[in-house]
Amino acid sequence: MQSNVYIGQYSQKGHLGFSQVKFEANGVASSPSVKTDIVNPSYLTHSQHGLYVLSEVFQAEGAALYFLAHDVQYTQKIDLDGDAPCHIAISGAGDRIAVAHYGTGDFELFALGSEGKIGQRIAKLSNYGQGPHATRQLSPHGHQVMFIPNTTQLVTVDLGIDLLTFYHYEGKQVQQSQRLELPPGSGPRHASFTQDGLFGFVLCELDESLTVITLAEQQWQVVTTIAAFPEHVCHEAAAAIKLSADERYMYLTSRGESVISWFDVSEPKRPVYQGYVETGGAFPRDITITPDGKWLLAANQHSNNVSIFELDPQTGKPNWHSDLPDVIAPTCLVVSD
Repeated sequence: MQSNVYIGQYSQKGHLGFSQVKFEANGVASSPSVKTDIVNPSYLTHSQHGLYVLSEVFQAEGAALYFLAHDVQYTQKIDLDGDAPCHIAISGAGDRIAVAHYGTGDFELFALGSEGKIGQRIAKLSNYGQGPHATRQLSPHGHQVMFIPNTTQLVTVDLGIDLLTFYHYEGKQVQQSQRLELPPGSGPRHASFTQDGLFGFVLCELDESLTVITLAEQQWQVVTTIAAFPEHVCHEAAAAIKLSADERYMYLTSRGESVISWFDVSEPKRPVYQGYVETGGAFPRDITITPDGKWLLAANQHSNNVSIFELDPQTGKPNWHSDLPDVIAPTCLVVSD
């Protein structure tokens, strides 16, 4: 079965837009084709209706969220109220889309129409303060926003102030329900949740740790914190976190060492380190896993390539398969059937 792989990228002289690749079930990928002329389309996601793409620039330079419809030649552009938008997420019901702003530490929530068009802004959520890191935590830095599966909860992840903030949403109402502080200076970057909505895994960029949280009596609590890359030196550069489709393995990337580590999380409260592999490139900013669970792709931003790994169904180990070269500064990977 053929899939589409969309590759978010940072723009360079002579190159704008993001790329699309045809990916076969046997791991063979086509040459990338460039789509649009959006500046710094560093993060994107998709729904049944089309693609949603961020332009990661300052608000004064035109920070925006784009909707590119699949079946018709339709493009919608929404100007954003914040600097350096870096992450977007769509609710499970497909009726909301949220944006995280790294530069200003804000998060915006918009309605989505029945055909995927972006509607009115429902809420703007802002953080304040700073963390202990002398250069990386001088102000809030919104790095991720997520709709937690099987719940009506939204969580924002702020690297600048070591904070996860949980919100309950219903209709046009958004109400804060909890603030969960992580260790000072840890710098939470991205989180991943089990489909039952009971466990979360938080990858912290600055101390390169993995924290497990769980929902108990309607409150999120920290279960344990362990080293994300126990065989490597910390470079304050942890990046991506992805849970396998069967929720048995968790995959993490270190941009400082250019490796992927993986853990057995079949018992979520007790992640067990399994090992690591090199990414076949430099500075792996993102990874994704194909819907069939057979392939893992890694976006190596500084070496301008995407590495393709075949996942061992028994051990979860990513085994290097092939390389997709000449992809300018890849930052995000999204697979769509």
